[in-house]
Amino acid sequence: MNNRYRAMVALTSLLLLAGAPVPRGRHTAVPSTSLYSQRALRRARTILQLKLLELRKARLERVFRAIERGLPPDEMKHIPPACV
Repeated sequence: MNNRYRAMVALTSLLLLAGAPVPRGRHTAVPSTSLYSQRALRRARTILQLKLLELRKARLERVFRAIERGLPPDEMKHIPPACV
């Protein structure tokens, strides 16, 4: 009975380990001097990059419309985004 008990404990342990979630990536502790976590900084960086891409796209659209209308490049700087 002792061997049977050990076999059941070993089998149960293996089943529990097989079903355990596998860690994805490294989890490092945030130093006490850091104000924000790495995830928060990465998210903020991504949001800023997307915002810059949106602004760049809007500027390119304004330039494209100005070229279509035949405006000189000097006047393109003074065109507000809503007018184009």
